[in-house]
Amino acid sequence: MILVTVGTEQYPFNSLMDWISLLMKEGIITEEVVIQYGSSTRLPDDVKISKVMPEAQFKKTVEKANAVIAHCGEGSALLLEEFDKPYILVPRTSRFHEHVDNHQLEMADELENQGILVARSPADLVKFLKLITIPRSSPDCGEDKPLCEYLSDHYPHQDYQKIMLVCSSGGHFKGMRGLSQYWQQFEQRDWITFKTGTTQAELKDEKTYWAHSPTNRNLPNLLRNLLLAIQIVTKKRPDIVISTGAGVAVPFLVAAKYLCKSQVIFVESKTRIRDLSLSARLLRSLKALDLLIVRSEEIAHLYPETTYIPTGNSQQSLKSGLHDVQIASFQDTVLISTPKNIFNPEARKLKEDFRQLCQDEENFRKIIIDMANTGFMDSSGIGALISCLKILRQSDIQSGKPEPTELVLWSVNPQVLSILEMTNLDKIFYIEPSTRTNRSPSHKNQKATKNKGHRLASILHRIYHSLIGIPIVCAISHIMYFLYPAIELDPQIPVHPSVRSFPKRLIDILGSLIGLSITAILFIPLAIVIKLESHGSILFKQKRAGLMSKPFSIWKFRSMVKNAEMLKQKVTNQIADAADGNNSNGDGGKFFKNSNDPRVTKVGRILRKTSLDELPQFFNVLVGDMSLVGTRPPTFNEVGLYELENEYTDAKMTEWSRLDVKPGITGVWQVNGRSSVKSFEEVMEFDLSYKQKWSLKYDLWLIFKTIAVLFNRKNSAV
Repeated sequence: MILVTVGTEQYPFNSLMDWISLLMKEGIITEEVVIQYGSSTRLPDDVKISKVMPEAQFKKTVEKANAVIAHCGEGSALLLEEFDKPYILVPRTSRFHEHVDNHQLEMADELENQGILVARSPADLVKFLKLITIPRSSPDCGEDKPLCEYLSDHYPHQDYQKIMLVCSSGGHFKGMRGLSQYWQQFEQRDWITFKTGTTQAELKDEKTYWAHSPTNRNLPNLLRNLLLAIQIVTKKRPDIVISTGAGVAVPFLVAAKYLCKSQVIFVESKTRIRDLSLSARLLRSLKALDLLIVRSEEIAHLYPETTYIPTGNSQQSLKSGLHDVQIASFQDTVLISTPKNIFNPEARKLKEDFRQLCQDEENFRKIIIDMANTGFMDSSGIGALISCLKILRQSDIQSGKPEPTELVLWSVNPQVLSILEMTNLDKIFYIEPSTRTNRSPSHKNQKATKNKGHRLASILHRIYHSLIGIPIVCAISHIMYFLYPAIELDPQIPVHPSVRSFPKRLIDILGSLIGLSITAILFIPLAIVIKLESHGSILFKQKRAGLMSKPFSIWKFRSMVKNAEMLKQKVTNQIADAADGNNSNGDGGKFFKNSNDPRVTKVGRILRKTSLDELPQFFNVLVGDMSLVGTRPPTFNEVGLYELENEYTDAKMTEWSRLDVKPGITGVWQVNGRSSVKSFEEVMEFDLSYKQKWSLKYDLWLIFKTIAVLFNRKNSAV
């Protein structure tokens, strides 16, 4: 039996319920499941459920369980340590409306450093259930000696007679018990906490007042606690009031400060690492505290008036074994995890690992690519995913499977998802929706929010995506995209700097307007000569791969006969796939070019010689699909033949790397011979050199160089 518990929190934990449902559906969990669901509203089918489980019943259930999956509450790990049972904690987040803040993410970081297993995605639960014997260490829950010594020195019991101890249950209560070396010196002491089985048992010999619970988002209980605070504080008139946290403390500490002039001490939780709790911030703003003690040096720097007392615990990370597990198999399904970033080297390794997986003798029904750890990927990462899909389909054909093997993406982060949506790969790969609630370590989120420039960009990015699907109002999003096409990408994605360059976009808009003005003047005479020579449309449209393989339709004046694509196989390809000069005929080459292509009309040859056929591409520049200067826009037939194993330049870029830059009407390749290029490798070197050398000055130089080439009668254009 597996026990799933969410504690007594008043917030739903539907994400965890969805994860359990998925694992049951996939056959990963086949045992009986018992769920203490709290306020969750979405529950798995065929499970035993209990809204609130009394502590005695909870302990009996834990004893029967083979494993426990619990929320990352203050007291969960400490309580579960009483039992010799494998357990894993899942932190709640404010992002998915599971908690008032991200305190549990901070706590998860701290507990992971102590060797406690933490699940940040459903894949982590899979690894836990399949690798249940991973060794773990106990969380630190002993006497808080440094803090007790500090309090004894600054607030000795000889100077104060009465002390009042205020805290909630769970971890805050255990934190107060950790200060017993200090408060036991006071003969007159009173407790205020929540009534639970644990607090009743441990405080049976103490004078205790039970506060009203819950307090989170519960205005009636807040008012009741305020009335209780006034009644108790005015009656007991404590000299010192000390609290170890939670919202219940606020009315009692405020009443003690302003009604009795008590010395008020608030001890922030050890697991608050990045910022103060809401209770501490509220008490601080009300000026109700005489002493605010924090246990994190980072918080002490943010609030200089606080008193920093180290916990004395070792902060050296033990790095739980779950993060080191890259592949886990169960029944007829295998899960492969991707790294933190998928750039050139990681993309090649992912492809090789996937190839090796498909070559194994095991016959898998489904392969899951878990992307919970992946925050960023470039075009090589896209290439790796596409290569994995191609390898799998080829393997299915070779093995003669009656049904294709399923390939599913789990826990795709928003940054990666924005790339998949931009490139339409979200329509090719199935992304499991119930897994899109993975939770990253809190320090990563904190680091991302420190950049104020990113905050504005993130706000505009969210506004753009929120408006894009609304009728009429979507016009605003189209204007935003027109002015700054990079707005569709998450600001945290580390794309090539040219992609986010606003001056480059202004140059593109200005240049495209000039170009389209010229196109408008020449359109009618060019249309007449094109139609007079051959039947067919005036303009030619073709699907090309743009930034990171984003599909778009490129426009040109037609320079070939009407059925040119059907005749392509009869024409020799003069461009080799490598510098060794080996030509690739027909459609087999990555890039097709023939200087004497019979499909090109007489008018078309003149258009190509003068580059007039490319005038309609200024429209592509204006709408943001292309740039004036960039790499050559490849066809998808060409992109489909790209290999991650081929490396170029000293930076060892792949063929996919050229897609990290937006394609352009002109570029290094266009001003260095164009049709005189005889190998695909030369084409790649030109495009990748642009990526490396890019600057606004370099763009302007290439524009002037292009104009010079066009007026050179000996240029090599075809």
